[in-house]
Amino acid sequence: FVRDFGTYSPDAGAYIITADSQTLLTGTPLALACVAAWISGPFGSRFGRRAGLVLAAITALIGPSVQAGATHWYQVVLGRCISGLAIGFAYNFAVAYWTEVTPAALRGMVVVMYQGVTNVAQFIAQCINQGTHAMDNRWAYRIPLLVELIAPLSLLIALVFMPDTPRWHASRGRDEKAMSALRRLRGSTYTEEELEAEHAEVVAFIEIERSLRTSTSFADCFRGTDRRRTLLTIGMTLSQAWSGIAFISSYGTYFFQLSGIQNAFTITIVTGVCGIAGSISSVVLVGYVGRRKILLAGSIACGISMLIIAIVGVAAPGKAAAQSLAAFTCIYIYAYGASWGPLTGISLGELPSTTLRSRTMAIGTIVAWTSDILIVCSIPYLIDTQYANLGTKIGFIFGGLEVLIFVWTFFYVPELKDRSLEEIDEMFMNVSTMPSLTLDISSALTGIS
Repeated sequence: FVRDFGTYSPDAGAYIITADSQTLLTGTPLALACVAAWISGPFGSRFGRRAGLVLAAITALIGPSVQAGATHWYQVVLGRCISGLAIGFAYNFAVAYWTEVTPAALRGMVVVMYQGVTNVAQFIAQCINQGTHAMDNRWAYRIPLLVELIAPLSLLIALVFMPDTPRWHASRGRDEKAMSALRRLRGSTYTEEELEAEHAEVVAFIEIERSLRTSTSFADCFRGTDRRRTLLTIGMTLSQAWSGIAFISSYGTYFFQLSGIQNAFTITIVTGVCGIAGSISSVVLVGYVGRRKILLAGSIACGISMLIIAIVGVAAPGKAAAQSLAAFTCIYIYAYGASWGPLTGISLGELPSTTLRSRTMAIGTIVAWTSDILIVCSIPYLIDTQYANLGTKIGFIFGGLEVLIFVWTFFYVPELKDRSLEEIDEMFMNVSTMPSLTLDISSALTGIS
């Protein structure tokens, strides 16, 4: 890949991917993901979550295909942009779909699996990269790209048998289709009376939401009780972005190489295993511990890991710093995989109201990915030896941000464990304005006690 699309550097005596090119490769997909998130709002409200998943699968087939067949640099960038659209569509519609079709008691566990599946996919990709990176031909990068086609093809086949969400059908006034979808999703374990009661509750709260607003535009996300829900959604997604995961996921291998770690690809595979272990822990814990405590513990673990990486890198540079970087990156990935990785997805689905869910999720993901763009575009210049050359000292930045994330989570993030979406609607409707700091402190202390 470097030989086909890189630039020859006389100083290095080899082909390289410049910092500008790295920024273009990582930044443009995130920019297009923001565009997709913006489109997802009105598209999901009008055509449904299932249609959105079809759109995600189609773009996910086109993007890697264009990259695998590329012969010029602009074709690689074009393919990356299309893949960015797929990421934006998939994240918004998958989380919305899972949130709306899952019973309250299982919703946390099911939506947490989104991050778990992502970690498994990343681990598989890392193993494939490890197996092909030494090949001295174009298949070294074409094989990993073509393997990406398996997931969207599988999704398109599965969508043939998947109904749209009952809540979306109900929001469009299609009560018979909503009941039909409920019967298919709940199966024979639910009686007809239970299904009718759930359907009636969904319809009742949709009617209440409609009575409180005359439209469902993006501006409505910042009016009335929805303002608080939107600000919490933005806060959750920003906290996830500022935790430093974009830095680790986008430049982990490159950063390990700069830090003097041998077998950087192998270390990346180990971190992938840690991410999977974190996701498994989250699936087990979220149904018992709840959201808040896991998020707070995750902030502490991620923050300490980043700060130790930075401190050891400054105090004992060399082999000790490299070993510390490898060890505490694994701890960070595990903690993130057990906390902010999966639980942000749950919050994205739970916090918005039913009629504004697609638009509120779009706003949250756009803000987060815009932040990710700033991070991934600045990282090469912060860690590269030709520019700021911060090296492991970059841990001070993300460690400090984790302190702010912990404080915000402690005072403002509510516990939504075991609440149905309609109960969450009722909870926010009873809080007409943003609560005072005193009220949040009292609620936080009560929750902890």
